Amino acid sequence: MNDDDILQSELQELEELLRSPECTASKIEQFYQNGVNTVERMLIWKWLLGVSGSSITDWDIPVEHKDLDIITDDVLQISDMPGEQEKMIKILSYYCTARNTRYKAECGWAEVLLPLTSLSYGEMYACFYALLSKFVPRNCKADGKPFHLFRLLLLYHDPELCAFLDTKKCPPDMYAQRWFRSLYVGKCEVQVIREVWTRYLLQGDPFLVFYLALVILVNARDVILEMESCGGSEIASKITAFPDNLSVEDIEDFISLAVYYGERTPLSFRHDYHAQLFGNAPTESNFASLSQALCLPISVSELLQKTTDQGVSYLVVDCRPRDQFSSGHLHGAVHLDPDTMLSDPAMFTTNVATVLLEQRKTFLEDDVSLNHLCFMGCSREEEDQLLNMVVAHFLHRKTQFVSSARNGYKALHDLLDDAVNTGLEGHDYTECVVCCEEQSSRLADTELSVTQSNDNNSNIVSKMSSVMKVTTTSMRSKLGALWSDDLTGRHVTTSVKSKPYRGVENVFSIADDEDEDDIVGGASSSEESDKEIINIKLWESRADILHCFSVEEITPDGKMFASVLLLTETHLYNIRRIPEREGMGYIRYRFAFSAIARITAKKKHPDVITFKFIKDNKELLAYRFLIPQSKTVTAQITNLIPPE
Repeated sequence: MNDDDILQSELQELEELLRSPECTASKIEQFYQNGVNTVERMLIWKWLLGVSGSSITDWDIPVEHKDLDIITDDVLQISDMPGEQEKMIKILSYYCTARNTRYKAECGWAEVLLPLTSLSYGEMYACFYALLSKFVPRNCKADGKPFHLFRLLLLYHDPELCAFLDTKKCPPDMYAQRWFRSLYVGKCEVQVIREVWTRYLLQGDPFLVFYLALVILVNARDVILEMESCGGSEIASKITAFPDNLSVEDIEDFISLAVYYGERTPLSFRHDYHAQLFGNAPTESNFASLSQALCLPISVSELLQKTTDQGVSYLVVDCRPRDQFSSGHLHGAVHLDPDTMLSDPAMFTTNVATVLLEQRKTFLEDDVSLNHLCFMGCSREEEDQLLNMVVAHFLHRKTQFVSSARNGYKALHDLLDDAVNTGLEGHDYTECVVCCEEQSSRLADTELSVTQSNDNNSNIVSKMSSVMKVTTTSMRSKLGALWSDDLTGRHVTTSVKSKPYRGVENVFSIADDEDEDDIVGGASSSEESDKEIINIKLWESRADILHCFSVEEITPDGKMFASVLLLTETHLYNIRRIPEREGMGYIRYRFAFSAIARITAKKKHPDVITFKFIKDNKELLAYRFLIPQSKTVTAQITNLIPPE
């Protein structure tokens, strides 16, 4: 069998493999290890890019585009073959016209086309389109989002090198634009680029463009750090040219190292930014504060995996205040109190050393890699300022693998949802800040809903009253003695019918209460379990609480229960304390001040106060309390009762 027969046989074998439904990238890679020619390589590229051809068959169209001169200049700079030049100019012009976009000089598109020139027009265009949409990051421009993200990646793996480039004012967009835009075509030989792209496409990971850049910098770190006397522009120019010296023999190791770094990078790096860089999601959604990020932010969902598929193991450093840490934290997290950074520097230094020692522990028996540090905050800007100082301290020490949990403890708490008690160690919903805030928010929403409902009911009552006034005269003449002329009682019980509830000069009076039967009883044995438990201290600190008073509620059977009266602008709350749970209580009832009919005190015991409320415009309820300094309390309540 001659050489041509061997080549033909290999080509047929590859074509059969690519047509097979069981074809995978790994099987193609096995075939590729034996070597391929240009035709076979292009077949592999088309399969990996999902390209079967192009629906555009008429390429004899005249070349017309407003940026044709710029396109031509770019093509002539990288190709000296007339046949290649014509195809590239025509395809770039068609692409810009079809996409209704302008062509910018040195945008990298001509470089992406160069390795594809052996294909037909249709195949060349289809592969070019697939490469741009699937593998070239969006927004690759000066100060572009991909370069802010790459800087955080470099900071994660090599904080010393990143700090040096920052000091020299040499940001990634100064040296990596050409790499990202052209997928490393640059000034490399065509054979080198074809080898890079083949192995790149076999990986199928668009983020490899970031990891390849990381490999270039880390491998050249000693050379870069020696450029102390150079300016940022000079350093950027030298770094940009590093890939130009690659040979075909270097590519396998080049790609392998990139995969290695990718496996030691948080999964969030891919998951959180893929749609913005290589999809259709708006680039602002996850990138808004990336340029100002102190370190690489990661999703809290990643922290719930003890060890990810990539082998990344996290040591969570919880930098919330001690009381918040104690009321709930991730299993295995270590606490580092940021307050000690200022209040007790010696203790802080000791704690930092402990964290670094813990980081050095191996997380796999056969691996000596460092644990990855993830710093957890409160997700409150004012409280997380010290967290930022702690993170900066670790970075200043050139600590590798430093990240922060995006949106902090609250995001973790929300993610766990119903599993929060098992997902967090030591979780105490009575002290957990997130639980207490959610509870406070629900109750505030309930109060707003009740207030709106009362307003609606008032409107209905007003409308009914206006109708009743029209019909009252005729109804009285027909019913005569059956209808009482006294309309001022307004749904009172017989025991108080002779006394109007409102319309008196002062709702508070001192007299011996004759209405003992109206006093509402204490809670039943099951009431505590039926009511929603609240943190009294947290409630007292709410912005809408005007006053709070410690009192004793007196039940008809003479029992006394420690309680708290809370006053807002519109409502009175009675919170009964739970003796077995210090600082906790439950809401016995709430009434609008407009529902208070009367406040009375006993002559002999002026600190025994009785509140009488109108319920549903028909029932009179009374509650009795022992209130120290009762005059102050009743004065505050009386002032909040709206005039009739």
